[in-house]
Amino acid sequence: MSNQHPKVLVAGATGYIGGGVLEVLHQQGFWVRALCRDQNRLRNANWCDDIFIGHATQPDTLKDLCEDIDVVFSSIGIHSFNRHPTFWDVDYQANLNILEAAKAAGVKHFIFVSVLRASEMARLSPLAKARDQVAQAIMASGMDYNIFAPTGFFNDAQEFLVAAKRKGVIHLFGDGSSIYNPLSALDFGEEVARVIKEPLLRNTVRPVGGCEKYSNRQMAELVFEILDQEPNIKSIPTWVIALWALALRPFNYNAYALVKFFEFTARTPDMTGEAIGHRHVGDFLRNLAKGMSLVEADRALGLWNESRLPVDAKR
Repeated sequence: MSNQHPKVLVAGATGYIGGGVLEVLHQQGFWVRALCRDQNRLRNANWCDDIFIGHATQPDTLKDLCEDIDVVFSSIGIHSFNRHPTFWDVDYQANLNILEAAKAAGVKHFIFVSVLRASEMARLSPLAKARDQVAQAIMASGMDYNIFAPTGFFNDAQEFLVAAKRKGVIHLFGDGSSIYNPLSALDFGEEVARVIKEPLLRNTVRPVGGCEKYSNRQMAELVFEILDQEPNIKSIPTWVIALWALALRPFNYNAYALVKFFEFTARTPDMTGEAIGHRHVGDFLRNLAKGMSLVEADRALGLWNESRLPVDAKR
């Protein structure tokens, strides 16, 4: 390991985003500590210089988590229709627990994954509100920070592929015209490494995405093309989504928060971010269709090549 690289804690290391960041940091020679509840869920434990077993929702398990750490990265969050734990337990409180541990240990730099248009969406979706409040706390902490607001990741598109293969139909929230540019976790990891190495890139809130723009309908059409199936796409009107959310709220707050999130994105024409990647979601989906795992599908797209410029192409 290079002594020039700071020591980094990756919280959320067992997820698609955090796992990609962990892989890239390891490849670039960073010393990395991974926070996880179960090390068997890590992509590769050998990428970690240290593994810290703890529960981010339980601050008493986080003693010495940030000892000797220079930079904290957190992508911790849930996207589940299960009732418990709630978004406030995980997206909010768990991240605040890590922030407090970082402050107590004298960490100098905190990198956090929020959601696109979080401040606007906060009035509508508790999920966005939770992450926005964490971002505000980080910015007020006195540490250097980077708040990333991704438009979406490649693994989100996997849901379309699964629906098309299992049911032969893809349901869209709204008319499917909202445009976004999904991002590979490995491309994102490259950008995380860059902001760690370049102090001039810090103290920013950045909407980020991949190299290609798609509407949700175009993404659904791409999935059917890859599977060589006749497109079968159904739209759920936004007024139905709003009523659905109201019906869910008394019984399942997590489901309510997610549906309100989907309602906002369906009503927002442009959900794109700054293009920072070079990997193509179509190639990723083709790899998944061949039976590759998420990790294999990402890695098969090749290593970063700085000579390749992002392509801002709307298909």
